[in-house]
Amino acid sequence: MKSTLASVEELINGNYENYDEMFQTIQRFASQSATDRDQLGNYVNEQTAPESDKAVKLATAAFVLGRMEQAIQILKGGPEGRDKRWLMAMAYKGLKEYSKALADLERAKAKGWNEVEVQAQVVEIHRLNKDLKSAKSELNHLKKIAGDTVYYFYQAAGLAEADGNVEQAIDHLQQAVDRDPKYLPALFRLAFLLDLNGDEEQAVELYQQCLTFNPIHINAAINLSVLYEDAAKYDKAEQLLERVLMVYPNHPRARLFLRDVESSLYMFYDEEYERKRDKFQQVLDMPISDFELSVRSRNCLKKMGIKTLGDLTRITEAELLSYKNFGETSLNEIKIILTSKNLRLGQAVEDKASKKAAAMLPGSGLTTLLSADQAILDKSIDELQLSVRSKKCLQKLNIATLGDLMQYSEPQLMSVKNFGSVSLTEVKEKLTGMGLSLRESEL
Repeated sequence: MKSTLASVEELINGNYENYDEMFQTIQRFASQSATDRDQLGNYVNEQTAPESDKAVKLATAAFVLGRMEQAIQILKGGPEGRDKRWLMAMAYKGLKEYSKALADLERAKAKGWNEVEVQAQVVEIHRLNKDLKSAKSELNHLKKIAGDTVYYFYQAAGLAEADGNVEQAIDHLQQAVDRDPKYLPALFRLAFLLDLNGDEEQAVELYQQCLTFNPIHINAAINLSVLYEDAAKYDKAEQLLERVLMVYPNHPRARLFLRDVESSLYMFYDEEYERKRDKFQQVLDMPISDFELSVRSRNCLKKMGIKTLGDLTRITEAELLSYKNFGETSLNEIKIILTSKNLRLGQAVEDKASKKAAAMLPGSGLTTLLSADQAILDKSIDELQLSVRSKKCLQKLNIATLGDLMQYSEPQLMSVKNFGSVSLTEVKEKLTGMGLSLRESEL
């Protein structure tokens, strides 16, 4: 068997039919193992004055290793050409130097790089630079020259998502995948958005498709491991994360998620408690129409937008009586119905107030609900921009706002199935960045 170093030399000195073949070959090599990545990186570092015909290959190696600045420096000393300018543009894009990226894209096109690919990148760079007006204008041009291609639908999806229209983004991505099932960017983004919107079954299938490609798609592997863990498929989750760590042994998310998967095997789950909680929620979701009420009472509740027993627990007796035509007779009717289900008017309001009062006790964190600005507390947890895993766990607790989240302590959050140290660290860091914190544990 030849040494890895000999393979690196063959990789850089090899003859390739085109740029795509060269790029993919180097990328696959760099994704085999941590040892191969280290050898390739050391080889690139040793080439202080590379021969002109090696410049693009060495720069490509630096690029796939994530060394954008090194790739640019190597290319600056290399011969002029379309491959050089395309790679320069992609490296500048990686460094978020968008104006330089756009300039090199124009040079790449002038030297013969595919116009459609260039135009797609122009759209994407304007979007990444938050210049949506220019991005939409460039997208219109892309539509004129390639309106029925994977490139157009993928970029259209990105802009739809930037506008907050996730459903349209998903539709565009589906059309992109229909046109080219091997276009990995569209395949992964479609899986991610479906995952985020709760369509986990289809997301799993798409993530699995992403992992049929070589090299491994790191984010697809990690996201799929989260879904496997949620489905208690711990062995599969562990295998995926170990596969990532074989190439990137210091990958922070993969390491932390693997720790979570291992701890999940021993995490306590109170099935009886969950069963009772689900049963209680079913009672709250019972529609008012299931019960016998007078026409007057039914009409009043309908006008007030009260449809379920849960809605009644969120309104007080005084609020009901203040409504026109709603009197004591109607009130008694409703009380009888609620009592039969062990509920009462205003129950949810009282429960929420009790939780807030508990959070206002001394030692409740950096900023308590008492002292924090109410406008901040009322903000959606979406403001934290949490990972899919953390967001799903909070949704299980019906946590909708920052104020809701601050009512919980670390042990309370950690008691939620699949909420591990990674999610806890993420939540704490996000809150700290806003000058907020979780409740301190009462233990």
